[in-house]
Order: sequence, then structure tokens, then C-alpha cells
Amino acid sequence: MPNRASTSQADTNCAASNQKVQRYLLAAGFLALFFANQSVLVLAVPFYQMTLALDPVWLSLAIAGPMLLGSSISGFVGRASDRCQSRFGRRRPFLLAGVLGLSLSFVLMWQVPADWPPLWQLGYFSLLSLLFFLALPLLAVPLSSLVFEQTPDPQQRTAVFGLASAVQKLGSLGYQWLVPLSQLALFSSFQQGVRWVGALTGTLLIALPGLLLAFRARETNHASNHKAAPATQPQVAPRDSLSLLRQRPLLRWLMLLCLLQLCGCAFVATLDYYLLVYAMNQADLVAGSWWKALLSSGYALAGLAFVPVLGWSNARFGAVRTLYWVFLLNLLGGAAKWWLYQGEPTYWLLFDAVLCSAAWTAMAMLIPPLLAQTEPAGSTAYGAVSALHHWVVSVSAALSMLLSGLALNTLGFAASAGAAQADGVLNAMRLLLSGGTVLCSFFALLVLWHVQRLQFLEEHR
Repeated sequence: MPNRASTSQADTNCAASNQKVQRYLLAAGFLALFFANQSVLVLAVPFYQMTLALDPVWLSLAIAGPMLLGSSISGFVGRASDRCQSRFGRRRPFLLAGVLGLSLSFVLMWQVPADWPPLWQLGYFSLLSLLFFLALPLLAVPLSSLVFEQTPDPQQRTAVFGLASAVQKLGSLGYQWLVPLSQLALFSSFQQGVRWVGALTGTLLIALPGLLLAFRARETNHASNHKAAPATQPQVAPRDSLSLLRQRPLLRWLMLLCLLQLCGCAFVATLDYYLLVYAMNQADLVAGSWWKALLSSGYALAGLAFVPVLGWSNARFGAVRTLYWVFLLNLLGGAAKWWLYQGEPTYWLLFDAVLCSAAWTAMAMLIPPLLAQTEPAGSTAYGAVSALHHWVVSVSAALSMLLSGLALNTLGFAASAGAAQADGVLNAMRLLLSGGTVLCSFFALLVLWHVQRLQFLEEHR
């Protein structure tokens, strides 16, 4: 008979193997979520605005409005998935519905007839955009909750989000190439290329990894044995998540940090595409898209390289001190953008990625574990925190889109003018890109000082 030591070792190895499989399944879910979050914006601007010539403000509203409406149900999804008692588990029914809704609406989003009037095209896109962003929290909120429930150890959570961030960075190597792929001579037109690329993205990069997660991911034992909530528990409402901001000061400052990077820096970062196309490539969409894809690949590779660096720094110095040097680097990158985005494009543009990619990696890798730490010890209801995070991410993305459209119109940008933009327009874009990154990074450093102060007070209470 095998001795107890060998049996125990075998059980330990089996548990470690199962845990590793679960982490890869979660990473597959984050890959689907990444392409769901990024691909709409990547294809919408060159397709609906630069090609079909829809007004940038109306296009921004067609994305931002549905995004805000979709994020408004995050609280419902979070509480409902915490309380769900289906035989398939608490999270799986929501994950499945979210993946199917996202993939189907994304495929249909790019099938708009090219000969329709602009108003009809805008209405078609708005409707599919609404369905898409209503499905997004069904995937995003339960996915984060699954990660939080895997382990109470902050370092292990950081490791899981580190793996997820690495997978997303690998996805970043491809997502900006969706536009150049759509421009290949293989397709009869750019519109046909977008239709095919959109269909393949929705099927292979959203549906396939998302369904793998939904069918194979395992909930933790205490999560699956979660008892039904008492009948006296309040009904699910969006304010359940928002009320956490009033109760937890540390959570407020962390969410403000998310807003500064995901809204402020993301808003000004949208201008680099316009500078690459209209200022540095004389309105050549093909050449500008190629340089944008190359820059995004640089961001992906640099961000991937920062994953182990951030993991080491987090283990050695803690998350907040790590974020300090990350945003100092981001501030320097913002200043460098002023010189990098002048003249004809060169490979020096990749220096932008070296300086600024760490901040985006940190938002995916370090912020979620910090948010989970604000939940009381022993909690099994992470839906509210996950919902709040998704809501802030969505609101940030929506505001950045609106601000981008308003900025383009305010500055006097006109796509029809090509490279012959009005005097000062392109320089104003460059100033906004550079100065906006510097200011947001500076305010992020101030927020981190408050976060560190609150952590100190809580530790010595």
C-alpha cells in the first residue's frame, strides 16, 4: 500500500496542477475581455469616421452612450452573481450569456451596408453598440469575482492578474493590426475587409476563449457552497456598489487613480492616431494605420516585459511604491511625446512605448488586487467591488471617447481636409497629447500619496 507521505504529495501535485489549469482558463477569459474592450474602438474610428465620414462627436456618442448604459447594470450583475443559486454555479450563467452576446453583436456591428445614408449607418451602429455594451458587464464582473475568490493572498492575486495582463499584452500585439489586415488586397474594399476581420475577431478571439472559460472554469468551494442570501437582504441595485465609495475612503482614491489613467491618459492618447495619419503621413490612412499598429505592438512588448518587473517590485516594495515609479516614468513619457510626434515617423516612436507602457500594465496587474483588499476579511461577495471597478472602467472609456470627439471638433479638425488642416490644429493635438499625459501622471502621484497615507492609518489603527 502507498504510504501517507506519497499520497499526500500526489494530492498536493494534483491540486497545484488544477490550480494552474484554472489560472490559464481565467487568462483565456481575460483575453476575450481584452478584445471585447479594445476592438470596437480600434475598428470604429477608421471604419465609421475616417472611411464612412461620420461626425466624430456623433460617433463618440454612439459608443459612449451605450457604454454608460451598459455599465449602469454592473451593480445588478455583481449582486445577482453573488446571490445566484443555479446548478451551474454562481458565475457561469452570466459568463455564458455575456460571451454569446458580445460575440454576436460584435460580428454584426461591421455588416452595415455602405450605401445607406449616414443617419441610418449611425443608428445601426448605435443599436449594435448598445447590445454589445449591455453584454460586456456579464463577462467582466463575474470574471473579476472569480479571480478574487481563488485565494485571499494579495501576492497570489497579483500573480493571477499578472498572467492575465501578460495574455492581454500578447493580444495587444494583434489588435491594432486589425485595420491593416482589413486593408489587404485580398479584400475587394476596406469595408469588406472590416466585415471579415470583424467576423473572425468576434468568433475566434471573443467567443472561443470566452466559451472555454464559461464551460471549464471552476468556482472555489466556498463560492460554490455560498448560501442563499436572507430574504431581508436589499434588492439588487446599482447604488449597492456606489455606496462602497462612501464607506471606504481608500476605495475612493483608488477609483480616482483609475479615472486619471483610464480616462485622462486614454483621452489624450486617442490623438496619437490622428497625428500619425494626418501630421506625420500626410493623411495616408494605410501608412498611418501601419505606424499605429507598430506603436501598439511596441506597447504590447514593452508591457509584457514589465509584467515580471512589476511582480518583483510589488513583492519587494509593495503595490503603492511600485505605482510611484510607474507614474514618474509615465510623466517623463508624456513630456517626450512632444518631440516624438513631430516630422516624419521614425522608429524613435517606440520610445513612447518604453516609457508609458508600464502604467497600462500596472492598471491591469496591481489595481484589482488593491481593490480586493478593501473587502472585509472572509468575504465571499466580491461582486460589488468587481461591479464598481467595471463601472469606473466603462465610465472612463466613455468619457475619453466623448472628450476625444469634442476636442477634435473644438480644435477645428476636419477629416475631409486631409493633411491640409487649419493652422495650429495639429500642433494643438500634439500639445494636448503631451501635456495631458504629464498632468494626469502628476495628479496620479498626488493620489498615490493619499492612498499610502490611508494605508498607514489603517495599519496603525
